Amino acid sequence: NDKKKKPVGNKNGTVGSVKEGDSFMKFLEFFQDHRCYLCQQGEGDIPYLCPDCFERMDFSPDYIQKNGQLIYSGFAYTGALRQMITDYKFNHKTYLYKTLAHLFIYALGQDSHFKDLDGFLVIPSHPSLVEKRGFDPMDTVALEIERLFNLAYFRGHLKKIKNTPLQLGLSVKEREVNLENAFLGQEVEGKTLLLLDDILTTGATLYQASLALEEAGAKKIYGMSLAN
Repeated sequence: NDKKKKPVGNKNGTVGSVKEGDSFMKFLEFFQDHRCYLCQQGEGDIPYLCPDCFERMDFSPDYIQKNGQLIYSGFAYTGALRQMITDYKFNHKTYLYKTLAHLFIYALGQDSHFKDLDGFLVIPSHPSLVEKRGFDPMDTVALEIERLFNLAYFRGHLKKIKNTPLQLGLSVKEREVNLENAFLGQEVEGKTLLLLDDILTTGATLYQASLALEEAGAKKIYGMSLAN
């Protein structure tokens, strides 16, 4: 991608500190070495990511159509970003929530499809998985997005009520069946919302979650993943 990437932050172009009251993340932040997660050079505008490594990420805006719904994506799910998401979710690199939040904001800032938003939601984990991991990966990223991006996070208005098996290795049809009636939307009547997830494969997760929100009265749902 030849397009020069720009620093990200809030509407004033600045990047602040960890959200007040988030004591656990603040504790981790205190002890974390602020160098690039990938090459160990000094970080740039994006926490734990240097400008050179950011430029090497494959920003490839795209979309798929899932049962009439357009679902957008920002980066290619390859190389460094794949490693980053994996380490964040499965290998205890929880400090990368800040890096991923900034990458989401960068992707959102390059897209003009999302109009008149009342706020955003993320795909939640099932409570049993949150208990096992000790945190909800997308919820943690969402709190940072809300802090930086000045867009309301409709936290708790989408719940995962069915503890589904992992999607990895399932066919398109199996993924859809796996996620049927897995989500519950609430208190979103008349709202236009952006629904975020980390990885887009077939679009089944974002589609089924969107259906739950529409059943709860949402006016319009835009779907977007960080990577595809």
